[in-house]
Amino acid sequence: MIINSSNTMIDFQKISKILIVRLGKIGDLVVTSFVFEIFKNKFPKIEIHLLTLPSNKEVIKYNPNLTKVFYSKKNLSLYFKLFSIRKEKYDMMLDFNDNPSSTSAMLFRYAKARIKAGYDFTKYNRVINFKIKPLRKENTHIIERMKNFLMQLGLHVEENLIKPFFYLGSDVLAEVRTELMPAENQHLIMINLSAGAKIRYWSDEKWISLISLIQANNNNFSIILLSTEEDFIHKEKIATTLKLKIYNQGMFTSIQHFAAYIQCAKLLITPDTSAVHIASAFGIPTIALFPNPEWNFVSWQPYRVANRVIKSSTENVNDISVEEVFSKFKSLINEIGLA
Repeated sequence: MIINSSNTMIDFQKISKILIVRLGKIGDLVVTSFVFEIFKNKFPKIEIHLLTLPSNKEVIKYNPNLTKVFYSKKNLSLYFKLFSIRKEKYDMMLDFNDNPSSTSAMLFRYAKARIKAGYDFTKYNRVINFKIKPLRKENTHIIERMKNFLMQLGLHVEENLIKPFFYLGSDVLAEVRTELMPAENQHLIMINLSAGAKIRYWSDEKWISLISLIQANNNNFSIILLSTEEDFIHKEKIATTLKLKIYNQGMFTSIQHFAAYIQCAKLLITPDTSAVHIASAFGIPTIALFPNPEWNFVSWQPYRVANRVIKSSTENVNDISVEEVFSKFKSLINEIGLA
């Protein structure tokens, strides 16, 4: 039994059903995935329910640790979803959002759970009974902060499980591997062009310059461009300019296929943190481009994989130079033996 500062006692042997709230984007859910592993590893019979966004369906499609998933956007539909959630009568509810949130406060207030654990924010004073002291964002990776959350709950945390996880469908992986067969004797360098915000985009001209330098450095590299459907025009322009083969041309556009391409890579270059965390799940060396805010740079870096990270001097990733990225590329391929 564990007692925290709010005088709440937890007997984990009496926890049979928990609700985990992660109403965030793809990257938020991927970095949270280790929590499911830890609970299922320690308590194999436990039911793990998840509340997340509808856009995350493909992320957890094959995750074997989840008993039930509620999908809802953070709007009026969430109020209706609460009727189903209240019927479950959970032993424990956990919310890993480390920003004070009216949505989280509302969920804590109306969901039924004996133990409601969240970060110690004033907004939650009357609606939670287990308060977690947050670590400083500018000093700690998001995964370390969630690990600390679990430790404050009183859970022993196995270090080998502290990493992102991503479960691929076998058919999805087979489809991507078949498509990539013409390049199977080369080192696949995946370059993800897309990102979740405009400030994270690198210009087509810079990608073209970087790829030209990479190709000149080693003719055993095969460059695979990844993008969302919305950014296909950029992929097409870059591929046409450099005479690159275009893979996943309108065929494999789900996040499952996107992840499968990353798993097949020898190295990933990306300005998007969702791709960063998927690569960390598969142990793929990564070069990541970040905008300036220090807390963002520290929080969302690659985790426990060989990597090079570059922080822009401004809040726009496009202010990172081609020369700086190529220098990091040469350094990383030397470290992992691709030079």
